[in-house]
Amino acid sequence: MIKDSSGTVQLKGKTYLIEKPIQMKSGVTLQGVTGKTTFFLKENSNWDVWVPLIDGTNLKNVKIRCITFNMNCDKQKVPYAKGYHNVIFLKGCSNVEIDSCTFINGRGDGARFKSCKKVKVHNNIAKRLGHDSFYAVDCNDVNIYSNKVTTRKNAGIRDWNSVNVRIYGNTVNAQLDGRGGYAGIQIEYSKYFKDPNVEISKNVLTKTWGPGAQLIAYSQGLRINKGVVIKQNKFLKCGQSHNIVDTGGISIKELDGATIINNVGDGCRNAFIFVYSGGDGTLIKGNTIKNTKVHVAKKLAGTGTGIDNWAGSNLKVYGNSFSNNVNGDTYNVD
Repeated sequence: MIKDSSGTVQLKGKTYLIEKPIQMKSGVTLQGVTGKTTFFLKENSNWDVWVPLIDGTNLKNVKIRCITFNMNCDKQKVPYAKGYHNVIFLKGCSNVEIDSCTFINGRGDGARFKSCKKVKVHNNIAKRLGHDSFYAVDCNDVNIYSNKVTTRKNAGIRDWNSVNVRIYGNTVNAQLDGRGGYAGIQIEYSKYFKDPNVEISKNVLTKTWGPGAQLIAYSQGLRINKGVVIKQNKFLKCGQSHNIVDTGGISIKELDGATIINNVGDGCRNAFIFVYSGGDGTLIKGNTIKNTKVHVAKKLAGTGTGIDNWAGSNLKVYGNSFSNNVNGDTYNVD
C-alpha cells in the first residue's frame, strides 16, 4: 500500500481488508476520507506478539489521518492485553501525528509509542479496545488532546516513563458492563526524573471504572518528588468499580509531590482523592469537592470522604471547597 516516502498516500473512501501488517516509511502521510476509509482486520489473524497493524521503527515525519481501524476482535483468537493486535506501534520515531482516526474492536492498544519524540495524538475516537487507547513509553514531548476515549480493558491514556507530556481537553469514560478497564488517565514511573514535566488539564472524566487519574511510582520512580500537575479537570462520578480498591477521582500509589489544583470532583465513588500509598508532599489546593459517595462494594477507612488519606501520608491541603460528601470532607488529613 505504501510504496515510497515522497508524500501523501491518499486512501479511497472504502473498506480495506487487512491481511498483513503495514510498514510505514519516513515522510509519509497516510490520509483517509473521514467516516469512509476503514481498515478491517481479517478474522483469525494470528500474528505474532508485538506485530501491529501499522508498524514503524526509527522514522521521521509520519502522519496517520482520518482512518477507522476496526480490529474485528470478536473474530480473533489471540489473547487480550498481551501485546497482540496493537493498531499502531511506532518505535524510536520523531515528529509523529495521529489525528481524526477511530480505533475500535481491538485486543491490544490503539496507538502505542516507544522511545519516540514530538508526538501528537488528537481528535481521535477510541472504544472497545483490548488494552490502553493511547500509550507513550519512554517518550519525550508528547501531546495527547481533544480525543474521545471509552476504556474497556485497561487505561484510556497512559504515560510510562515519558517526560514533557501534555494531556488536555480529552473526554474519557468507561464501558460499564464489567469490562470497564482501569484508570481513565494513568501516569506511571519506574525511572527517576528530576522533573518529568507532566500536565493533565481541562479533561472531562465521567464514570470511569477505576480512578479518573492514577499516579503510580515504583523502583527508581519512588525518588520523584515533583513535576506532575493535575489542574482544571472535571471528575464526574468517577470510580464505579466494585473490585478496584483505589478507585475514585484521583488515586495516588507511591508517586510523591504531585500538584492537584483547581479541579472539580463531583459525585465520585470512594473519594475524590484517594491516597493509597506514598504521596508525601502532594499539594491539594483550590479544588471543588462535592457529592462524594462510598465505594460500591468495599468497606474502606475513609470511604465517602472528599479526600481520603488512607495511607496517612504528609499532604499539603488547603483552600478547597467541600459540600455534601456523604462521610465528611476529609479522612486522616491534618
